[in-house]
Amino acid sequence: MDSDVTTTLSELERKLKELERELESVGRGGELDTEPAQAGWTPSPAPVSTGAPAAAQDPGPPPADSTPFTAAWHGSGAEQVAGPPPVSAFNGAPPVPVVPPAAPWPVAAAPAPAPPASPAPGLHRQLDELLAFRDRLVQTTDDLVAELSRVLTELGADVPHDPADTLLTGHVTVQAAPFADLATLSAFEQALVHTPGVLEVYVRALDQGTATIDVQLAGPVALGSALRVAAPVPFAVTAVAEGRLTLALGPPGG
Repeated sequence: MDSDVTTTLSELERKLKELERELESVGRGGELDTEPAQAGWTPSPAPVSTGAPAAAQDPGPPPADSTPFTAAWHGSGAEQVAGPPPVSAFNGAPPVPVVPPAAPWPVAAAPAPAPPASPAPGLHRQLDELLAFRDRLVQTTDDLVAELSRVLTELGADVPHDPADTLLTGHVTVQAAPFADLATLSAFEQALVHTPGVLEVYVRALDQGTATIDVQLAGPVALGSALRVAAPVPFAVTAVAEGRLTLALGPPGG
């Protein structure tokens, strides 16, 4: 019976060593930490048979300085024991409401400039009609002035007629001579500018004392008579026709 116990213990020790080797081989691939079981413990020697009846004997506890077999598995085996659940952070207090920050006001985009308004379709036609009407009005006025001058000439055939009283209108070319200097011509030009009924005055040329002046009238005007009031030198109207007035200047104060 003692030999059976010894055999059993030896068999257990051999199996433990085989298990230890298997655990070490597994630990190299699955991070297995092992400690040798029953390190430093040796089985007690088999008692000497005394001829007593065979009976099961208790091998007794292991020595006090022996280390029990322990193993920790860190691999990914299917039989891995789950650890304790994590401690909950909830302590029973009511949740604190979190107010999200207010969204900034969106930046208003600058309005796109409005496209320029296109002219009305009939605007150009109306302008053309107005220009044509103005031309007809000027022509009619010139015709009336010419007819009035003719009638006045016929009525006053026995009375001497001053050509300075002849009515002129529109564009008139004034020829005046002689001008002794530019100062006299400038004073004469200013007199024309201030004559009633005159819109524009432009000295076109000055050749050997003879000045050619373009005058634009606002309406029928007796230009010769009206100019005598403001002229810096006396003059005589030597010729008058439609759109033309010729003046002969006299000496100042003459």
